[in-house]
Amino acid sequence: MKERFIQIYNESFEYVYSFVYSRTAGNRQVTEEIVQETFGAAWLTLDRFRQNSSYRTWLCSIAKNKLYAYYRKNTASAKYNPYEENLNLELPVEFNPEAVAESHETRAKVREALNQINPLYRYALILKYIDGYSCKEIAGILGRTNKAVDGILQKARGNFIKEYTKCLEGRQNANG
Repeated sequence: MKERFIQIYNESFEYVYSFVYSRTAGNRQVTEEIVQETFGAAWLTLDRFRQNSSYRTWLCSIAKNKLYAYYRKNTASAKYNPYEENLNLELPVEFNPEAVAESHETRAKVREALNQINPLYRYALILKYIDGYSCKEIAGILGRTNKAVDGILQKARGNFIKEYTKCLEGRQNANG
């Protein structure tokens, strides 16, 4: 069993790491912790794996559960205030953070901007635009109401645009 697990680990580590990394907005420390927890849980349950899916799918399922527990823990104390400063930003109807993340350089700026916003907003955006969850599903994951998630996503998009714009302006000033 040990040899089988080592083979699974070697064949799947980079894939699982990338999966988690993109969902932590590039936070290496959190990614490493969640990946370690994922493989630890996989080791403990390897004998119960029924091979109804690939090892990668199984590991990513475990990683998702670890991520969602992390999101809940790290957003539980994050307060959403619908009356906080109005950013007065016009959001284009077609705005989609996932589409913005096409190029390598842009992905780095997206991660930088995501890391500048409230964790509650960060994880709501990741769940919506990277994982493709509905507001109802996000509400279940984060332990919030649908109405609260709608407001959180609206504020999150505004905060993201504000921080992303700052990141772009910083690059232009550096090239300047």
